[in-house]
Amino acid sequence: MPTSFFLNNVKNLLRNLRQEPISALPRRLTAIARPKLFRLSEEAAYRTGFGPLVARAYRGKGIALMFHEIHPDVDAELRTGCSAAQLDRIIDAVRADGRDIVTIDEGLRRLEEPESAPFALLTFDDAYRDNRTNALPVLEGAQAPMTLFVPTGMITRSIYAWWLGLREIIKTGDVLDLPAMSRSFKCEDLASKMSTMRTVTGWIGTDQTRADALAPVFAAKGIDIASLVARYAMDEAELREFAAHPLVEIGAHTQSHRFLSGLDEAVVLEEFKANKAYLEELLGRPVRYLAYPYGTPGACGEREAYLAALAGYRASFTTRAGHLFAAHLEHPQLLPRIDVGYAPQSPAALASRLSGLHRAMSTRFGSPVATRA
Repeated sequence: MPTSFFLNNVKNLLRNLRQEPISALPRRLTAIARPKLFRLSEEAAYRTGFGPLVARAYRGKGIALMFHEIHPDVDAELRTGCSAAQLDRIIDAVRADGRDIVTIDEGLRRLEEPESAPFALLTFDDAYRDNRTNALPVLEGAQAPMTLFVPTGMITRSIYAWWLGLREIIKTGDVLDLPAMSRSFKCEDLASKMSTMRTVTGWIGTDQTRADALAPVFAAKGIDIASLVARYAMDEAELREFAAHPLVEIGAHTQSHRFLSGLDEAVVLEEFKANKAYLEELLGRPVRYLAYPYGTPGACGEREAYLAALAGYRASFTTRAGHLFAAHLEHPQLLPRIDVGYAPQSPAALASRLSGLHRAMSTRFGSPVATRA
């Protein structure tokens, strides 16, 4: 990491701490220290070669990897996605780790067969246009299949993509005032912009009302969400063309990409059914798999799993950390999936996720199998 970037991170950290009440500082410092210790542990395990040994029980037959945007310039987009070169490195690392890259159908089949070969699934969320322009050439070169999980509103431009609006404000301004947080952020360089993005996203958590509270800020800054979605996401013609590619399968990602846990049961079921019907009508083929928006335990759970099955999905993916085991076939509507599409990414961090060490440490060496809870 360049010295200037490190120093800017330190300056931004001190600036944010000065804005915290004294009573909140221990909690804030703990929140800062924990991920740093996590990364140091991953690095130590990688450098010593002990990671795979420590995590042997956490290595499953399969692993589902998650990406979002594949940027030509990751810094320009505040490192909210990754580069095509990183995608290429990950594919190489997956294969070097002894895994075949397969379709979801093939992966589920292999989970049923004890003697089948290890595998990996490549999944992409939200239907960003750069999945066609930047990711697909890499996938073609590697002959690696992928599944794209598509929310209806990204294609129809009706989605409230608050994360795109937030990024645009931070990218284009040096100060962000958020009355709902009672906070003001200075965003004068890459480090402070990234820190602000993380902080606000963390504050939103899984609370749709907090996401909605950003709308007046967008309006005041002249941010038009529909225009941003049109800038970044595929339209219907592009999605049809992309879906016709032999390496591409399309999955569902709800109508509106809202936090499902805060919606009534009937609304969630409609989110699942309407998204499935829209995609099947548009593409003329079945849509059998679903990825829950956000995917954390706070964003989806047993209720959503039941409704996903009721809506006709064969399997559904969360963002719970962990590998895929045969035991997951008993409850395939809450399958784990690991985010590897962020930048920057160290070799140690990727190795930790591929070996299962990431889940081992995340759960404090709890169950290797990501459970229904």
